[in-house]
Amino acid sequence: MYQLTPRHSHRIGIIDDDEAVRDAIHVLLETRGFQVSEYGSAQDYLREPQNDCVLLIDIAMSELGGLDLAEILRTGGVEIPIILMTDVPRPGQTQRISAAFRCTALPKPIDSGSLLAAIASSVCGTPCSHANT
Repeated sequence: MYQLTPRHSHRIGIIDDDEAVRDAIHVLLETRGFQVSEYGSAQDYLREPQNDCVLLIDIAMSELGGLDLAEILRTGGVEIPIILMTDVPRPGQTQRISAAFRCTALPKPIDSGSLLAAIASSVCGTPCSHANT
């Protein structure tokens, strides 16, 4: 079970081209005391990154997908925790994602308990000041 204080300063960035998904996750996180940034695309995030502690990124987005964004960030030296979300996980995909990008992968529809546990695991002991691209 996740262990977070009711109100905290962790900002979670949601990067998904599906507005309904962003809204649903935003409401869930906000009711748990998180600050939330929303981005409709990977390009939006790259143009105006906030001081997010964790990024929730959809793998399948038009133009620039979540794996591409994770690669850009990691190649650029950005070590912010990333949780990738996927509609259709392929066999072995989760392990490849974890190894290649040091990310967590969760299947959609997102289970709120699994998401909150992944976020808690990511932010525990992680200061929220990252050099974004």
